[in-house]
Amino acid sequence: MNSQSLYFHPDYLDAVRAGRKTTTVRFRDPVETGPVSLVFELDEEVVLPGVVTQVTEKTVARLSEADARADGFRDLAELHGRLRYHYPGIGPADIITVVHFRPTHQAGGAG
Repeated sequence: MNSQSLYFHPDYLDAVRAGRKTTTVRFRDPVETGPVSLVFELDEEVVLPGVVTQVTEKTVARLSEADARADGFRDLAELHGRLRYHYPGIGPADIITVVHFRPTHQAGGAG
């Protein structure tokens, strides 16, 4: 089975839909390029079809302001704070994955 899912906090749904969030930073969560289901865990799960276009590994210390903005944050400090929230104990030398993605808006469908 070749399908993969990326799970997101529901707070990010609007930013992803609007194209303000085009990357996600993941820690110990392997992701490959190709089709993906973007899953938002609300009371009723929301799943958007998408595609992972690029996957880049780097250390937390090498994250940039541009990485933070692509991830939908105001600045690098906000991104670092969010990473510590999602991954307590993460440090500057830890390897993270920057996942570049976009929703693929399919014509038709229910809604």
